[in-house]
Amino acid sequence: MEILSPFPVNAPESQGVSSEAIQQVIGQIRQENGLDLHSFLCLRHGQLIWEEYFHTGEKENLHVLHSVSKSFTSTAIGLAVDEGLLSLNDKLYDFFPEYAYLCNSDFKKKVTIKDLLVMGSGFENREREMMYCLLEGGLTAAALAMPVIHEPGSKFDYYTIGTFLLSAAFSKVCPEGVHHYLRRKLFDPMGFGPTQWNVDNDGIPLGGTGLFMRAYDMARLGQFYLQEGQWQGNQLLSKAYAKAAGEKQIENVHDGGLNWIGGYGYQFWRNAFGGFRADGMKGQFIIIIPEKDMVVVMTSNLENMEIPLVALEKTLLSKVV
Repeated sequence: MEILSPFPVNAPESQGVSSEAIQQVIGQIRQENGLDLHSFLCLRHGQLIWEEYFHTGEKENLHVLHSVSKSFTSTAIGLAVDEGLLSLNDKLYDFFPEYAYLCNSDFKKKVTIKDLLVMGSGFENREREMMYCLLEGGLTAAALAMPVIHEPGSKFDYYTIGTFLLSAAFSKVCPEGVHHYLRRKLFDPMGFGPTQWNVDNDGIPLGGTGLFMRAYDMARLGQFYLQEGQWQGNQLLSKAYAKAAGEKQIENVHDGGLNWIGGYGYQFWRNAFGGFRADGMKGQFIIIIPEKDMVVVMTSNLENMEIPLVALEKTLLSKVV
């Protein structure tokens, strides 16, 4: 199926970007460091100035997004807030009256949707144990049963199961779930191609991982956030939520380098070089740089995720005019 392009295609130099600098960034990722880059796309001023794929069929392939999925779950939450289906201050356990017996501490009673969005819920981080529950069933109950060991909102702890709980809570107010909701409210209006999202045994999209789509459609989301929730003249997501999602909502400490300690928004990381990004394991990126009016998308299979970000900052962004 042909991918319909919403972006005018133009040469990098026409938009103040050096073709040579883009090639150098790609070279640093692929050759100098031997990293497996799958795609590289760049938008400037809403123009598609670079689109390159490095494996046969990659343009059409649905690529696993890993934790970039989190930013799509956040988008569904924002749309639901706009629609009045829920609010950021809603208490998590109010969505699950059948599991009220698990809400057994003062900390647990305080956990809100916003706390989950900013990775500040305070749940004890037992990702591996939760993955076992995914295989065995009962992921929602097992996640809610985890102790909350910090005052909600006080401490950043990157926790994928927290995003699953956002997806599970969303399914309570909108039974079609985050994937079908996004398909109806965002993907179809924005012209996304096919997408897939892995679910648990109860049919709930995993939220924090498991989404598959084309790299080109990742670029749509990047431009959408660069335009603060607007698409082709229509405000699909409130400007207030779109802006807040990319702003620093909580202090964060992480072992991933400078680009992982600049603050965290609503399931988006803050970049050390400005702007924010959706960020997934093995080098999946939607990088939004409002200061440069740019979006950069990469899909990859690599271990060192800092190398592409450093290359982008030092080799390309420093030369953008």
